[in-house]
Amino acid sequence: MRRRRFKEFDFKNFSRRYGTVFGAVVIFIVFSVFADNFLKFTNFFMLLRQMSMLTIISLGFTFVMSGGGFDMSIGNVVGLVNIVFAIVLISTSSFLLAFIAALALGVLVGSINGALVAYLGLPDFIGTFAIGSAAFGMKMMITKGNPIFFENPVPKVFEFLGQGYVGPVPFPVILMFVFVALAIFLLTKTKLGRRVYAIGGNSTASLFAGINVKGYRFFTFIISGISVSIASVILTSRLGSAQPLAGEAFLLDAIAVVFLSSTMFGEGEPTGQGTFIGALIISMLTNGLTMMNVPYYFQYITKGLVVIVAVSLSVVLGQTFRVQFKIRPD
Repeated sequence: MRRRRFKEFDFKNFSRRYGTVFGAVVIFIVFSVFADNFLKFTNFFMLLRQMSMLTIISLGFTFVMSGGGFDMSIGNVVGLVNIVFAIVLISTSSFLLAFIAALALGVLVGSINGALVAYLGLPDFIGTFAIGSAAFGMKMMITKGNPIFFENPVPKVFEFLGQGYVGPVPFPVILMFVFVALAIFLLTKTKLGRRVYAIGGNSTASLFAGINVKGYRFFTFIISGISVSIASVILTSRLGSAQPLAGEAFLLDAIAVVFLSSTMFGEGEPTGQGTFIGALIISMLTNGLTMMNVPYYFQYITKGLVVIVAVSLSVVLGQTFRVQFKIRPD
């Protein structure tokens, strides 16, 4: 009689790779049961459209964090970009010129952040926080805190960008999946992604290996600035106005998203697919709690608790438990 062999189930590895995904499934089930209309087809697409801007911003942030950096300027730069975009669009009636201005501003801010951090050696938190503070002051100086509305008809392409549909699918959702696919490709299939991960893992070893550490870190901040610009334009189109304070919530949400991403599908490093699921978790929380008429301040408390629980389960449980199970011989 053949003896059964035992195979060890590595709960540490499983929880590290899939614990947060399991948390997303639990959140989905809870809201499916307790939130009316959560499972409706229309709400599904509304949820995806709501998370599209957060996902695009977080994908840019993923590159920064993968390279061992941090960007505290995101929220205020979103507001500044949509103000500049609106002003150029109103002045010229040209979506192309306004989009180029928004993109150029994002690249400029990303370049300044990258130069401060990578070349001048400022700590990420200090350098990017200072730029974010400057962006806040500039947008308030320009608008005095007041929104900018479009009095004349806006170009159709601008309106379509944030409010249009391709069949039943909102166009921002399509853009979101394009950017997710692009981020996954760049991070996993290109020299850029491999070197960014290497720098984030050990910048000193990467330097001795001949990698241009400063140059790659500088470039990750430019990617973040571009993603912020594109998301800002989508936000402006969706709102139909430029709101100077509209982007402030993106900073904390993006931090939570990328931190959750680092607990999924990898060895403690953010990934494109992990960022998508992290954005889905944060967006499901906002959507589900809103449908349950939970006050907005409690939503922030819940988001914080969910992030703590998800990461704690992935790390603590993964370090303390190993399970064995019997399997039959082949």
